[in-house]
Amino acid sequence: MRIPLVSPAALADLTRAAIGQVVETAAAAATIPVRVLGVLGQTELLVSRITVLADEAEALIRRVDTIVAGAEGVVVEARAITASAAEITSSAAGITGAASAVVGQAAGITEAASVVVGQAEGITEAASVVVGQAGGITAEATAVVRQAESAAGDATELLDAYAPTLRKGAPLAARFVNELSTDEVTAAIRMVDELPRLREHLVNDVLPLLGKLDQVGPDIHKLLAVTEDLHLAIAGLPGLRLLRRRGEEREKAGEISRP
Repeated sequence: MRIPLVSPAALADLTRAAIGQVVETAAAAATIPVRVLGVLGQTELLVSRITVLADEAEALIRRVDTIVAGAEGVVVEARAITASAAEITSSAAGITGAASAVVGQAAGITEAASVVVGQAEGITEAASVVVGQAGGITAEATAVVRQAESAAGDATELLDAYAPTLRKGAPLAARFVNELSTDEVTAAIRMVDELPRLREHLVNDVLPLLGKLDQVGPDIHKLLAVTEDLHLAIAGLPGLRLLRRRGEEREKAGEISRP
């Protein structure tokens, strides 16, 4: 525990009180011999305390001297700091001037930045429109991709189904293409062009005639029978062989020709 310091006045008062106590103790010793020893012991303790207090006072004085020396060092340092502060103040004045110039430049930059921000807002709006269009295109592309996937699946199934046939027909198709000529292709095109007329004749002329063949058959048989009878009748005419021979001779001579 730290012992509190006692001032010199308090020490003087304490000394006076001690002297008074010594006098009183001497009186008491004269009157009461039994208490003399106790008073002497207390006096010794008091003297010891006074000695300790004196030592503490000397230590306090030394500490005060140390503090005074430290204060002087602090004053010197404060003077140095003051000089540095003056330099710093002058530097701060220059920095303040430069800062004012920088503030002016910053104002110009701020105005330019406001213009840039306006342009950025316009670009942002245009970008939002582009993003919306891209979203629509993405949706359409997704639909097209799905259709392509479906078509690819159908094509895969068809290729799997017709692959053997296509492998077998590939040599025949190659031969057919290799043997085709320009005239044959032209004739095929013309034939295709005539297909409407051919269909019209088949429907209007040939098919009705084919439907009546069962009716024409008996008439043709009768016509053949009459023709055979006529042939026999002509063969029975006298001089027919002579006429026939003369006709063959004229035909060989080139005078007449068969129709």
